[in-house]
Parts: sequence; structure tokens; C-alpha cells
Amino acid sequence: MSRFNLIALILIIGAVVWVFFFSPETVENIQRGALAMVGTVRKAGGHVQDQITGVPDPLDSLSPRELRGRIREMERDEGKMRLELDKFDDLIEENNSLRQSLNYVRNSPLQLVPARVVKRTSDTWYNTLDIDKGLEDKIVIDSPVIVPVQDQAGLVGKIISVGDKISTVLLLCDEMCPAAARVEGSTEQGILYGVRGSLRSQPDLTLRYLSKDAVIEPGRFVITSGVGGVFPPNLLLGTVKEFKQSAISGEAVVAPAADFTLLRYVYVVMGER
Repeated sequence: MSRFNLIALILIIGAVVWVFFFSPETVENIQRGALAMVGTVRKAGGHVQDQITGVPDPLDSLSPRELRGRIREMERDEGKMRLELDKFDDLIEENNSLRQSLNYVRNSPLQLVPARVVKRTSDTWYNTLDIDKGLEDKIVIDSPVIVPVQDQAGLVGKIISVGDKISTVLLLCDEMCPAAARVEGSTEQGILYGVRGSLRSQPDLTLRYLSKDAVIEPGRFVITSGVGGVFPPNLLLGTVKEFKQSAISGEAVVAPAADFTLLRYVYVVMGER
């Protein structure tokens, strides 16, 4: 080690030991002074760099008030951009949904009339919605209403009133819209009921009057049986979530195939092709 380096090392060690004997307040003052010195050096270095590059920071010339205004403006721009991105995501989702619906309609064995939901009602009496099709489109009472669910027809409900250009649909999730149903892959049949009330969340359905000794695993599809003639057979109603046994009969909790909270476009079944 050279003589110069040895002297420098001794001075550094001595300075460190010297600082340890100071009070905390003195140490803080030394630290504050050192930081101020470093800050001055950094600022000077930044100024030199700006002189070299010729690109000064435009924010340095702003007053605190102007800087706060610039920040608020940037926050507003960010909020607008987020809204535009949300709208874009909604358009993509709607476009994908319409494309899926179009593919189903092309291959469906059913004769379908497309309709747009124009009004939604969910109160303590009925769960209904209005669509933009009516007598002019040959819509009749009790016509089934469906939405495509992958490659199947998911039952939404049935028409309960018809005007010239507007019809009202009673939703399957309402207890006044029961459907004769069967569990796919078994001989079990029953009646599927909804629950009257609010649609703030996706409601479950109940499949009643099953055999008390039935063996029904979660995940089984529930479809219309065609009994009673209101709904044609093989419309998808939902998926079994749970099977419950009682002393007399059994019943299943069913997750509906149609999402009743996101209905924008539906199809009225006019018969088979």
C-alpha cells in the first residue's frame, strides 16, 4: 500500500471513530450538512449535463402552483384515457358476444327472431324485460326466449305480453315461470323454479320433485323435457350445483345457463326450421 493511501485510510478511520463520540443531535447536523453538500453537487452536475445535452428540464421553470396545475391536468387526461379503454373493452366484449350469437343462429335447428333488450324490470313482484319485437314480427304469447350458450340454446324465459313493436319477457329466474325439466344422462325429471325478488346477483334455480334416492352429481346439465308444451325439449336450463334429499323427494340447486344480469340481446323461438 502506498504512503498516500495509508494516510487516507487512517484519516477515514479516525473520522468514523470521532463521529461516534458525538451526541445524536451533532451527528444529525453533520448528516444534514453532508446531504446538502451532496445535493449541491448533484444539482451542479445536472446543470452541467443540461448544458452539455442542451435539453433543460421544462418543469424547472414552473412555479409550485403551475406544477400542481400540470399534475391535475395529467390526472384528468389519465382518467379520460381509462374511460376510453373501458369503452373499448366493452365494445370488444359485445363484438365477441354478437359473433358467438351469429355462429349459433346460423347452425341452430330453431327458427329465431333476434331482439334487443330495451327495458329491464326487477322488483318484488316480477322479473321481466322488454324487447324491441312485437306483433309486427309475428311474436306470440308463450314464445320461448333464449340466448346462445356456446353451441346450445340457454333458456331465458317466455313472452307474457305482446304489443305492436314491444314484447315483455318473464324471466326463468322468476317463480312464475316454471319449466318442465330433466337431468341430462338420467331418467330424473322435475319442475324447475326461480326465486322472485331482486336481480342484484345471479340467482340459483331449484329443480323440485326428483326421486329422493336419485344419484345426481354436481356438474350435470339440466334441460327442458318438453312436457306441457310451453318449452320445446333440449333447451339448456343450467348446471346442477348440489342435490338435496328429503323424506318425500329430492331437489337440486341449479346454476342457470343464461346470465340474467347481462342480457342485451336475446332470441325469440318461433319454431323449428
